[in-house]
Amino acid sequence: MKFSFLSYFIDNNTPVYGGYENQIHISKKSSINNGDTANSLNIVMNNHVGTHIDFPFHFSNNGKKSSDYDASFWIFNKVGFMECSIIEFPEKIKKLSSDIELLIFKSGFGINRNHEIYWKSQPVIPSSYAKLLKSQFPKLRVFGFDMISLTSKLNRDEGKKAHIDFLINNDILILE
Repeated sequence: MKFSFLSYFIDNNTPVYGGYENQIHISKKSSINNGDTANSLNIVMNNHVGTHIDFPFHFSNNGKKSSDYDASFWIFNKVGFMECSIIEFPEKIKKLSSDIELLIFKSGFGINRNHEIYWKSQPVIPSSYAKLLKSQFPKLRVFGFDMISLTSKLNRDEGKKAHIDFLINNDILILE
């Protein structure tokens, strides 16, 4: 069986959308080596760092927040995984089962994570993919991928539209 990490470890050098520096501050709070009872860290970062979920509230003041979802929402019986380019995506999803509730898309762009291109020039995920996914997978609740954001710096307007189409118009959470 092959396993893949679905997330990355967060440290002070984790890339953030926009390439902003000094957005993550991890420091030692206590240390057994210093005579403290336990090892503990202070972590300061915004909610859009590392692997995270975008909720409807991110793009609508009336949208749901994480606390609006009950525990059963997070149980996925049908998970789909696909690996292809963004261009091949519309054709490749046709080969997957229509009862998928969580879809993970590996575009291969994640290999650029430690380079400027990762946050500066990622491929554009078209807003039309939200409707395409919902029609192909009516039970889809979460769509995840290996890029820093649904919004590419190459087309921020399309990114905003994509967030609204996924989160608000099609009720699909985004796993970035």
